[in-house]
Amino acid sequence: PTRNSPSPPPPSTVTIPPFINPDSPPEDELALKEKFRKFWMASLAEGFKDDLEEPNLGQSRLALLIESLAAGADVFSSTSTDGNVNEMEVVVDELS
Repeated sequence: PTRNSPSPPPPSTVTIPPFINPDSPPEDELALKEKFRKFWMASLAEGFKDDLEEPNLGQSRLALLIESLAAGADVFSSTSTDGNVNEMEVVVDELS
């Protein structure tokens, strides 16, 4: 006997928008990402100041903590196609 799955079948064609706007020059994209990354890391350094200054943390654990915190910057969008908000531009423009 066959059982019906509670999940709907996957769509036959899925369109995933590109992460980087194909119309913008690569230099603009890299500059935007670098500005946002600097803002992100400065904000995290302030927010996690006590954790980063922990004397018992050690070099390897400190490096792991910094890398983990830095990875959060990659979650934000740097494109504004299809009416989506370019999250990085919003932050960088507010800082200017």
